[in-house]
Amino acid sequence: MDDPSKASDWSSLKSVYRSAFYCSLGFFLVSFLLPIVAFGQMGASAMQVALVFSLLTLGYALFSPIAGKAAARGLTRECICAGASVRGLSYLGMAAAITIASVNLLIVNSLLWGLGAAFYQVGSDSEISERVVRQNRSEAFGRREAANAKGSVIGAFAGFIILIYFDIPAVFLFYAAMNLLGGFVVIWHRPPTKVHAGLSSYVSVGGAVATGIAALVVAASIDTFIAELMRPFVELFIISVFNPDIITLARVYLPGGVLSSILGGRMGRLADHSSRVRIVAAAVVVSSSSSLMLAAIPNVAAFLVGIFPPLGVLTEAGVGLLLITVLFTIQSITTMLAYVVISSVFGTAYEGRAGEGFGRFEAALGTARFAGPIAGGVLWDLVSPSAPFVLVGLSGYLLIPLYYVGMKRYERVCRDRSVASCAP
Repeated sequence: MDDPSKASDWSSLKSVYRSAFYCSLGFFLVSFLLPIVAFGQMGASAMQVALVFSLLTLGYALFSPIAGKAAARGLTRECICAGASVRGLSYLGMAAAITIASVNLLIVNSLLWGLGAAFYQVGSDSEISERVVRQNRSEAFGRREAANAKGSVIGAFAGFIILIYFDIPAVFLFYAAMNLLGGFVVIWHRPPTKVHAGLSSYVSVGGAVATGIAALVVAASIDTFIAELMRPFVELFIISVFNPDIITLARVYLPGGVLSSILGGRMGRLADHSSRVRIVAAAVVVSSSSSLMLAAIPNVAAFLVGIFPPLGVLTEAGVGLLLITVLFTIQSITTMLAYVVISSVFGTAYEGRAGEGFGRFEAALGTARFAGPIAGGVLWDLVSPSAPFVLVGLSGYLLIPLYYVGMKRYERVCRDRSVASCAP
């Protein structure tokens, strides 16, 4: 008979995935609307827009270690519930800020959102990691990301419908209610706490695996920093160049979200049985190339229309938006694959104390997310609107060797451990 402790507890994760769906309903539209509303309707400068996005993650960086300690004590679901509830309150505050046109209140509630995100993400990462065996971890995280993507797509449709019949604050009120529901679901359906023997042998060996994990943290932090340089300005750049209406702009992201929601679990299973090094390297190459190509797409669109006159019926703007759609779709799939791989690695390295590992990891990423948009705002204001995208594209390729070192050291230790466990 199989040892139940060595099997993945998928049934316990159903409520976690449902919570992820409810809490992610606002992910796309809120991040999509915030720079447009702040910059276009509330009169915020590029630096203030960057500050809104940076403070979304300052609370993330500050409170992730605390959330990690709570999760390591078995309070993973309490962390998820608390995080969802705080994010729900922050959406209420954002609705109030937009109603009274207060950029400062919007910035304060961005910080509150980051606080909730820290507890929610670390709690969710820890709960998933501790409920499945190592061979299923990428799939488990892939299913969570599929739930997030499904929520983002459905939430975007729901949000636009609310936007048509009501106003922008009503959209934020809807997402606030859904986050509160997401916190309730994960507590209401609470399975018994899983008991662990202690710290994972992967972490305790030190040496190669410790160096590998450190290299991955450094690489992921730098990667996150340079990616966040441009995040608040993607929509602003597209609007300034192609001037699409808000519905057309949203459609650029739709295919990537749909594919991620459908393929999330399958991509996780693929990651469980594929080379982690190749997956992460491919994601970095695609992400960096996408950033460079985004800055060049206006010229590429004009070139294609000049070479193929029939494309003129779409106009240069239409061709450009179509190219961006393809670009973002490929990027979303490769980014998801890389994310589930890195999450799986940390879940295994800190097996038995996943909360501690994810708390440290998310704190490092949160710090990078905080600094990135501010640096991007400086580049946008003082250099040019395309500067953040060019810098991100050129810098990303430099991270591949660092990721390679980290993943190779980790995989070598895992392989050695597997051989040792099979020895008579």
